[in-house]
Amino acid sequence: MSSLPPAESGTRDADLVWRRSVYLWIGLIAACVHLAVIVRSQPLQSANDRSRWCTIAALLEQGTYRIDEIRQRPGWNTIDLIHVDGHFYSTKPPLLATVAAGVTWCVERITGWNLTTSTQPVAAATLIVLNWLPFCLSLICLAGLLERLAASSLARVATFGMACFGTLLTPFLSTLNNHTVAAASVVVALWSLMKASEVTGLRRMLWLLVCGLAAGWTVCNELPAAALAALLLGLCLWRWPAAAMEGFVPGAAVMCAAFLGTNWLATGHWKPAYAGYGSEQYLFVIDGEPSYWMHPQGVDRNLDSPPVYLMHCLIGHHGLWSLTPVWLLVVVSWFRPRAPGAGLLRTLALSGTGLTVIVLGFYLTRTGNYNYGGVSCALRWMLWLVPFWLLALPAGFDALWRLPGGRWLALPLMAVSVFSAWEPLGQPWQQPWLFRQMERLGWIDYSEPPPPLPRTLWTWFDRVPDAADGVQFVEFTSPGALGEVRRWRLSALSNREVRGRLCTEIESRFATPGQPDRVQRFAIDRARFEAGETPGKCLVWLDDQVELSAQMADLALVRGLPLLKQYHGGTFRYVHTKVRRDAFRCQRAAAQLEFAASEGASPLRYRSDLWLAPELPFGTAQLEFTVTDPGSGQILRQERWTAARVSALQEQSARAAVDRVEK
Repeated sequence: MSSLPPAESGTRDADLVWRRSVYLWIGLIAACVHLAVIVRSQPLQSANDRSRWCTIAALLEQGTYRIDEIRQRPGWNTIDLIHVDGHFYSTKPPLLATVAAGVTWCVERITGWNLTTSTQPVAAATLIVLNWLPFCLSLICLAGLLERLAASSLARVATFGMACFGTLLTPFLSTLNNHTVAAASVVVALWSLMKASEVTGLRRMLWLLVCGLAAGWTVCNELPAAALAALLLGLCLWRWPAAAMEGFVPGAAVMCAAFLGTNWLATGHWKPAYAGYGSEQYLFVIDGEPSYWMHPQGVDRNLDSPPVYLMHCLIGHHGLWSLTPVWLLVVVSWFRPRAPGAGLLRTLALSGTGLTVIVLGFYLTRTGNYNYGGVSCALRWMLWLVPFWLLALPAGFDALWRLPGGRWLALPLMAVSVFSAWEPLGQPWQQPWLFRQMERLGWIDYSEPPPPLPRTLWTWFDRVPDAADGVQFVEFTSPGALGEVRRWRLSALSNREVRGRLCTEIESRFATPGQPDRVQRFAIDRARFEAGETPGKCLVWLDDQVELSAQMADLALVRGLPLLKQYHGGTFRYVHTKVRRDAFRCQRAAAQLEFAASEGASPLRYRSDLWLAPELPFGTAQLEFTVTDPGSGQILRQERWTAARVSALQEQSARAAVDRVEK
């Protein structure tokens, strides 16, 4: 018999039915929306998920964790890799990739698709199993946990709604990552622990086994979650020592063994790659190209001091409270924990405080890696704690709603949180909206200013070789529309005096299979070129009677653009060519303009991108010409030419050019 008066008992029953109905409909809507996002999402969005997909492809196609060949595929390369014993491996712990490879194998066998040729549908199907199903399961478990909290019906429903749509776990459901699976396993672990407290005997041991497996799986995906595993183990041993030893410990041990075992299978080492950050595994030079981590860019440059880093982690561009301000109510609830007389639930609600402080403190000590989790829409390494914050949120809602107008105050907190979660929909590998806004306002700047070009540059090549000792040339190749190889040789034929000016005679020869060569000859005043003067002042024509149209064609040839436009320097990149095995360290340069080919025609956007290498004759390793429709953004023509042969490398002039840039 209920101890409540009939009217109150009936009210509580009606509230329970109402809450369950709301849970069901909100959960179904969330499940359908997230499923649609996953199905439409594109894989290989960032170095982070490409690193894991490379391992999956290597396991499926080659039976190895080595990604040497997979990473060379267009669109698959990643900076998140290590070099061990002459081979490349993902920096990510291999257990998740191993499980994902098993899921992907099943998808391929069922559908007949292939990860390489049908990347998007295979990846989406894999993510449905790895991300979407655990997310749905976690919502079911979370609803059960919320029902055990002493909070108002509205507070519990609002919390469930935030779990469905208002946390920064939401955008990561559409990509292969460790954060969503870890957060789902946290919910399962807490739910299992609560169920264990409500039963006895064998059933308790089985629930603790599930709890141990879930806690261990969380640690395998988020190493700082070892603090959670220690907490849960301590609680289990304190309350049910025998059942904990028979259930929780074996479950956690299985996951620990799987984690260490896959590390050993992958690289021959027990420790995960993360433990070697900053070591020679991360910092290497292969074929002349150093790893990204020898000179990281952007937010990875580690520019912030500990106080500034903490500020941005809490209320700044990656802030827990600035991006998801509803978590401010969690802080309130930590000082007002409420539970229905269950000590275990009260302990779990309070443990979120300690775990948050521990994890935040741990990452604050990693002063050599202050990058906020890299380019992503959230403070990624805190996301597995979201379930603890959700457990504390109902008490925070109730505390706020006791204030006059409190329910209205909660709306903007929830609205901003939902916006932050859905603004990067389908593309979590981008900086948060607040980060981008602060950049626009000039409040933050993590970019590295590009060094200036060696000289004012108006042409697609930045030097004219001296032909005093013979012909100097560079030959570029480019694939044609039909797969043929086109060749373009630029040669410095000789030094000669032309009308009183000391010049270098230049020949440009385009060769396309099945067509006659297209040849242009002119001379360049090297002194004026070195002084940074425009092509019109540098070019000298060998024929006094050269037609104006030929002059215009020669000027357009050397400019790389239909009109005069100065090139501006960018950052350095490494370009591999057929000239040598080692990559060339190139400075990027680019120029762009809009031009209408005829009167009345719509202007098109012409862009020329250069990769300048001072070791090469004429100083260019690669160049790309692009013509785009400004209105639609459609690329109308694009050509990329890469150096394939040279007369000789010019190491001395290259060293002098590099010295000028560095100074």
